[in-house]
Amino acid sequence: MRFAKNILKTVPFMVILLAALVFAQDSGVVEQTSGGAVDWGDLNVMATGIGTPNPKLSPAQQRTSALTAARIDAYRRLMEIVKGVNLTAETVVNNSMVESDVIRVTVEGTLKGFRQVGPPRYMDDGTVELDVEVALSGKILGVVLPPTGSKQAEMESEDIPSNPGGSYTGMVVDCRGLGVEYALSPRCLDESGEEVYGPDWVDRDTAAEIGIVKYGSDEGTFSNRVGDNPMRVKGLRAAGTNNCDVVIADADAVVLSSTEENLLFMDECKVAFLVD
Repeated sequence: MRFAKNILKTVPFMVILLAALVFAQDSGVVEQTSGGAVDWGDLNVMATGIGTPNPKLSPAQQRTSALTAARIDAYRRLMEIVKGVNLTAETVVNNSMVESDVIRVTVEGTLKGFRQVGPPRYMDDGTVELDVEVALSGKILGVVLPPTGSKQAEMESEDIPSNPGGSYTGMVVDCRGLGVEYALSPRCLDESGEEVYGPDWVDRDTAAEIGIVKYGSDEGTFSNRVGDNPMRVKGLRAAGTNNCDVVIADADAVVLSSTEENLLFMDECKVAFLVD
């Protein structure tokens, strides 16, 4: 993924998309969308704005007008991508933007502050291309996440044993072959459909900063996230309308809330989804 980010600074974005597609086959964390791509490993949205010059202006002014048009187009493309991003297994980000003015204004404002990646490219016909990116983590994730932490608060009133020797530093859920789709707020469910990991179990600030899960196709990319003794779980099937949730065996689900240490790693979002 570091390689995928570095090439953003050195090659045109359309080439980036082709490289991202090839790289995605290996990493499974770069998703091409209409007009750009989503890096699910680092929670970034990437797009290219294209601007054409205003022929009514002077040659010097045309160059500036094309760049301005490219910035406007980049923002539009970012907005289209973000609106379509899966928020949960049932909703996309746009659903939340429609329901809440606070969410809409926050998302719009964050996207307008996009980062320019590399210098603009000025074409022979006067057209300008501008590569940009915006982080989904931080402000956007912090405002769109559903309510968090209710299960953790509930567990505080129960007598949960401490058992460092029989606990884990994190969890890796093997989702390969299940057709699991990416989402900002995915969940692990037991076989009866009850959430055993997800927004109910995490600290909101942590989830907003690093995401509820880390996606990757190589465990080496998230070893720092899950620690040196992660619980390894095989997903049984994808769930939800958007196929973003993962059902795990009841025997594994019980382990998650069995010790204080396991509750802690869930609270700290030390969970990764291993994808194709």
